[in-house]
Amino acid sequence: MNTKKTSTTHPLRTIMLRFDTTLTAPDFETLALEYYHEIHDRTWETRQRIKQARTPLPSFGFQLEEVEELFQQGQGKFRHLEMMDPDNPEKNTVHVQLKAVLTNIKNILEDFVPELVDAASDYYAYEDYIVAYEQWMNEVAFPQFDKIFANYQACSLDMVSFDRDLDDFKGALHFVKQQEGRYFEAMNELIERYSDLNEEIGNLFEQAEAFDSNLLV
Repeated sequence: MNTKKTSTTHPLRTIMLRFDTTLTAPDFETLALEYYHEIHDRTWETRQRIKQARTPLPSFGFQLEEVEELFQQGQGKFRHLEMMDPDNPEKNTVHVQLKAVLTNIKNILEDFVPELVDAASDYYAYEDYIVAYEQWMNEVAFPQFDKIFANYQACSLDMVSFDRDLDDFKGALHFVKQQEGRYFEAMNELIERYSDLNEEIGNLFEQAEAFDSNLLV
C-alpha cells in the first residue's frame, strides 16, 4: 500500500489525513470529504459568530448595573418625596434630585437599549441558524462519515487516520459548544434582567407622573 499524508490548514484546526494512493476514492468518500471540509467551515463560522455576539455583552451588563442602581435611588427618592410634608424645606431639593435620577435613567436606556434589542435579535437569529446547522450535521454530514467506516476497504482514505482526525474535530466542536453555552447563559440573563428592570422602571415612572407630571419633563 502506497500511503500519502495530507495536511490541510484551516482556521478551526489543521486537518491531517492519510490516503492509499493505489485506490480510487468512491463517490461516497469524495462526498464525505467535501462534507468534512464544510463542517469545519461551518463550525469556524459558528465560533466567529458567537465571539462577535458575546463581545458587547459585558458592556450591556455594566450599563444595566448602572440603571439598576439609579432605579434604587429613584425609588428611594420617590418614596421620600411622597411622605414629605408640603412645608418641608428639603422637599424641593428631593424633587430636583428625583427628576435628575429619572432623566439619567431615561438617557441611559435610550442610549443602549437599541443596541440591546439588536443583540437580542441576533440571538434569536442565531438560534434558528444553529438549529439548521445541527440538523445538517447530524442528518447529513455524520451519516456520510459513517459510510467511510462501514466501507473502509473500498476507500482510499485511511480509516484510522480519519477516525483520529474526526475525534480531534469533535474536540474543537465541543469547545465551540461550550462557548455557545456561555453565550446562551449570558444573553438569557441579560434579557431577563432587562425585562424585569424595565417593568419596575415603567411602574416608577407611572407613579412619578401621577404624583407630579413635572418630574418627567
